[in-house]
Parts: sequence; structure tokens; C-alpha cells
Amino acid sequence: MLPNLPLAGVRVLSLAEQYPGPYATLLLADLGADVILVERPDSGDPTRRHPGLFASLGRNKRSVALDLKSPQDRARFLELVDTADVVMEGFRPGVMERLGLDAQALRARKPALIYVSISSFGQTGPMAAVAGHDLSIQAVAGMVSVPPGREETATLPVLPLADIASGMFAALSVTSALAGRSRSGEGCNVDVSMLDAMVSWMTPFLVPGMNQLPVRPLPPEDPGYGLFATANGGQLTLSMAGEDHMWQALCGILELDDLAMLSDAVRSERRAEIVPRLREAIRGRPLDALCEQLTAARIAFAPVQRGDDVLNHPQVQARGLVVEHEGQRYIRQPLLFNGQASGVSRGVPALGEHTAQVLGELDRPG
Repeated sequence: MLPNLPLAGVRVLSLAEQYPGPYATLLLADLGADVILVERPDSGDPTRRHPGLFASLGRNKRSVALDLKSPQDRARFLELVDTADVVMEGFRPGVMERLGLDAQALRARKPALIYVSISSFGQTGPMAAVAGHDLSIQAVAGMVSVPPGREETATLPVLPLADIASGMFAALSVTSALAGRSRSGEGCNVDVSMLDAMVSWMTPFLVPGMNQLPVRPLPPEDPGYGLFATANGGQLTLSMAGEDHMWQALCGILELDDLAMLSDAVRSERRAEIVPRLREAIRGRPLDALCEQLTAARIAFAPVQRGDDVLNHPQVQARGLVVEHEGQRYIRQPLLFNGQASGVSRGVPALGEHTAQVLGELDRPG
């Protein structure tokens, strides 16, 4: 555990954590912030409906159960706001205003407060009140591209990219706003839209087209970029993106000498012809032996990992990405400060586990 975490002393109140929120507050908590989940007394945060998800993202946080519709609990929440640096909420636009706890109300009470709102489509615009989860957001952002008639056989995105991206942007907004406040003394309102995050991630595709510039094809059209089966039921990826020296080395290993001197442009043009020959050559070789040859030749590749294979991978273990705390295993914060990780200091909280502790801190003199 780092002795001086970057966000030590920063208090974050988090309400209605939809999927982007837990990731954002996990990042902040791992960096030392005192993250307090303000949860409904009866059902808790919405992510508790998925115990595995909540367990993976809930460490280093405290849980306080408050009914914000109750005058007494609402008053206690406002006392917590007085002690907080950040309020992060994931309600639909308008809900916090109806509770009288919107950015305008809370920042009138505490001008230095940083108020972060995370929603599907943002606080403004014709879709502000529209419900949307990750797949919907990716679809609007142009990330779900399936030819008509192929819907039933299409592979849907495995990762909730809109959730993760907007969570990272939300965490970045907090650290940026804290830096700004250190100079001005003023807080701010932050509007984080899942759609905005996805459109931002689409920058390499959208900006060239807007400016009549060529769009680099992704994935690359190089035949040496793709997923391939090996002789023993394994799989590996090749990830060449136009590197002629890698292609020449690969052709030497696979005994495809007649293809070795083809340029990047020619390989792309003849992709339909070349890829089947690559597949046939790779399918005839055992995975382990081929991996040794590709590694020695410094070719961009990787075997496909599944499940526990990821956690047992030598590079993952060498980086210390899996950490233990009180008998539970977690994936650590993917940042090292002077070579040290932030670590885990507190496990996943039960609903309302810290209510008495946190509210007791409010009543303590000084």
C-alpha cells in the first residue's frame, strides 16, 4: 500500500451508481479518496443486483444507507455534503433536481463542491431523458456495425465499453476539477455522457471523414492481422499493421517464401488470396512451438487466453495485477507510482455497513 496516495484526504459521495459510476469511484478510491456510497436502505445501489459486478468494483469504499426522500436522512446527507469534495450521481437527468439535491442547490450551499453527473446521453439535448444502456449507446455512436440480415448471427460487444469509457472520463474529470479548484478555490459542474465518451473514442474514424481525409482501416487490412487456429486446438493472434520486416520473418517461419517480399499495399490488395494460405500454414503447427518461433523473430503476436489462463499468465503475475485482501482476490489499480501500486485497504462493503461510523464522524466535535 502506498504511504501517500494521490487523492488522500479527498471525500467523494456517490449516489445511484449505474455501471459507469462504480468504475469511476473504484479508480478514485484506489487512489486514496474516501468514497462513500450513499445507498437506498431497502435495496441498496442498483449494481448490487449483480453480486459479482458489485464485488469486483466495490472495494476501498464505505456504504451509508440513507433515504433521500426522508427529511431526516436528507438533512444528514446535506451534512455529509458539507464535508465532501465531490458528489457523483448517476440518476436520470431531473431526478436530483426533484429531490432538491441538484448541482445548483448543492453548489449554492458549498461553492467549492465538484458535482459530477453521469447519464446515458447527457444533461441536455433531445435524448437527455431517454433510457439507454451500453449496447444502445454503442449503437448511437456507430460502434455496432452489422450488415442487414445478419442480426441473428452477429456477435455483440463483450465489454461494456460505454460504461468503462464514461467511468474513466468521470474519474478524469474529478482529478482535473480538483487541480482547477486548487488554483481558483471554486468547484464546478461536470456533465459526463456515455454517448459523448463513445463518440470521443470514435475520433480516429470520424475526424478524418469530417475533413475529407483518408480513414485508416481498422482493423488493418494486412493479412498478418487476425485470429488463427493452430494444430492442437489453440488460437493465436497476429497483429501486424504494415511492418514488412515482420511479414518477411513470418513467411520464413511458415515456409511461404513466395509471399515474403510482397509490400504492405500488395498484401492488402491480395488479402483474400493470402489469408487462406496463412490459415493452412498456421493450422499445421503446434501452438507452443509456433509461439517460441514468433517470439524469437520479434513478431507481434499473442496466444489467446481464457479464464484463469489470464490470471496465471507470467506477465500478469510479474506485474502483480492480482492482489489479495482478507481472503479475497482483486485486480489492482493499473497505475504504478514510483514503481508501487496503490493496493487494497478495505473490502467490499455490506449495504449500510458504515452508516453509524460515517454519521458518527459528523457528530464528533472538531
